Amino acid sequence: MNQVQLLEKFHSLPSDKQIEVFDFIEFLIARSLFQVKTQKCLAKCLLEMPDVGLDKDFMRVDQLEAVGDVFN
Repeated sequence: MNQVQLLEKFHSLPSDKQIEVFDFIEFLIARSLFQVKTQKCLAKCLLEMPDVGLDKDFMRVDQLEAVGDVFN
């Protein structure tokens, strides 16, 4: 469907249905912007995290793996 067909279909709707279509488009735009912001925020948070490989807890796990059994 091209833009001309889309506009023709839109203009063939009664005005109350055109308002519904417009509201739905606004909803879709808002939702997609929220998803982009959320993804950027998550990526930013991940990039700002300290190097987990240098964490004391991870070094302790590495030491336990050398033992072979964490329950002993």
